[in-house]
Amino acid sequence: MGKRKLTLSVREDLLEEVRRIVTGEGGNLSSIVEEYFEYLVSARWIDALADELGLGELEPTVVSEVPGLRPSGLDAARIVRELRDGRTRRVSQ
Repeated sequence: MGKRKLTLSVREDLLEEVRRIVTGEGGNLSSIVEEYFEYLVSARWIDALADELGLGELEPTVVSEVPGLRPSGLDAARIVRELRDGRTRRVSQ
């Protein structure tokens, strides 16, 4: 896919700090702006999907928080088995 030039206005002090960080990591300003744009697009897609599935607003989490956020009393193995059985039935029809 092609690339297009973009002109931005950014505070000088912020630009210099970001430039030092990015070049220290072997990157460049274009790549970090492109990564952020990709993040915005994917975040919007994820929010729309969560809304369509009735999940509400998703909260960002880190891996260590996941076990504490799981609902108690669920038998995950049973639920996964039911989902797989349902999928197998649908495919077999």
